[in-house]
Amino acid sequence: MAAAALWFGLTAPSVARARVLEIGCAAGGHIIPLAAAWPDAEFVGVDLSTVQIAQGKARVARLELANIELSARSLDEISAKDGAFDFIICHGVFSWIAEPLRDALLRVIAERLAPEGVAAVSFNVLPGWRSFQIARDSLLLHARLQNEPDSRARQARELFDLMSAESNDRYSYGRFWRDEARRMAAGGDAYIAHEVFEDENSPLTFTDFCAALDRHGLAYLSECNVSANSEESMADAGAASIRRLSRGDDRAREQYIDIFSGRAFREALVVHGPRASAIRKEVPIDRMGAFHFVPPLTLKSLPPSEEQQGWRIGEQDGGIVVEAEAVATAFERLVARLPGSSTLEDMAPAAATEPSLRARIADALARLVVLGHCAISTEPVACAARLSERPRAWPVAAMDAAVGDWTASLRHAPVKLEPLQRLYLPLLDGTRTRDDLVAHAADLAEKGLLRFKGPEGRIEGRDSIVARVGPATDACLKNLLRLGLLIGDGRLEDLASEDFLIRRQ
Repeated sequence: MAAAALWFGLTAPSVARARVLEIGCAAGGHIIPLAAAWPDAEFVGVDLSTVQIAQGKARVARLELANIELSARSLDEISAKDGAFDFIICHGVFSWIAEPLRDALLRVIAERLAPEGVAAVSFNVLPGWRSFQIARDSLLLHARLQNEPDSRARQARELFDLMSAESNDRYSYGRFWRDEARRMAAGGDAYIAHEVFEDENSPLTFTDFCAALDRHGLAYLSECNVSANSEESMADAGAASIRRLSRGDDRAREQYIDIFSGRAFREALVVHGPRASAIRKEVPIDRMGAFHFVPPLTLKSLPPSEEQQGWRIGEQDGGIVVEAEAVATAFERLVARLPGSSTLEDMAPAAATEPSLRARIADALARLVVLGHCAISTEPVACAARLSERPRAWPVAAMDAAVGDWTASLRHAPVKLEPLQRLYLPLLDGTRTRDDLVAHAADLAEKGLLRFKGPEGRIEGRDSIVARVGPATDACLKNLLRLGLLIGDGRLEDLASEDFLIRRQ
């Protein structure tokens, strides 16, 4: 949120000492890891569900966090006594509450948002979401006919499977079930329950959303992911037409992006109305040095080939092509520093990089961000960059692994943990080596508390168990490192050295 504000020409409060409010926080899955990552910031979460708030409070207690407060109350109970907030998050609420409450939500944001604050409000957007109305209507009718409220999510998945397999593909209705609705089915039971079975689900157009902001003295800044404001990213084939039809009007351009792309969901960032005049939609090439760049874990740098001129930086077939090997080398540094973030200085130190080359690297970085192949932050993502002799887990992941199979990474991404990851994470306190972990797992296996299977069934005998556990442990630790669940010494190691050159070779 802070990075998007900076990208579009505004200032934002310091993240490290911010006051953050989440309206509709559920069990705090979003803000609890943030509170752990930023101990000098203050977090407040509000939700109507007493059950989920109790779950969140239990997790807060396990992590011994003193900078977060979760409470079960409605949004209209948020008042001046709560103070002002630098960041307000409201995800999955706006489209799912009645019109009077939508108005109350925007009023609360206008009243509680600090003068230079940023709020995030997500909503289902028209016209793209309209196609999903088919799935919602079908599933509601199906649930009514089956009349088994406790198994609605299972029934929904069964109907998705049936319709995908048996609807007529010659018509758009059948193609919908095979293509678009699959994304809906892949969202998990909680998503289906929220998107389909909530009493209220009212999508709206971007234009109507902006009109509602206007009534409360608020203004639209951008999407949370800045690439979602780019017509090239959202509707590449129609980008020129979008610019022509919008006639220089930025709101019209955003509305045409929705029309051409058919997107069904927006994550809008909102600021106070008077700040709108300072928003700049030009790509901030001159400010690229202010950002930390967070590539996806799948980002690659592919060398030239018979089919490809230049180096391709991106995911799979997408991304950008750079012609100069020196620019490609800078991006190889970006990839080598994963899962952590990189700055322009990390990729191309000013003291050792010719200014025109550094400018080309900055331009390529900007294109990568605009096309959606790299996220931005005002703060570093400081995961461990390599496996140490005695690895240390991020305490949030270690604590979560002791009680369940979901956690959040230092990249602030949800992670579902595998059994061996759950076993090892609580042990990774910086005192145990890889061999210690293998011995621990082997001890459990010999006692019958942990089972390892090979091609011929269950493995018996200490030597056989160790032979199986060793490679599994190595793979587990590499995955924990890759996912951003391990911490280093507070910084990313310098990869501009011999180690980087070895990786490149």
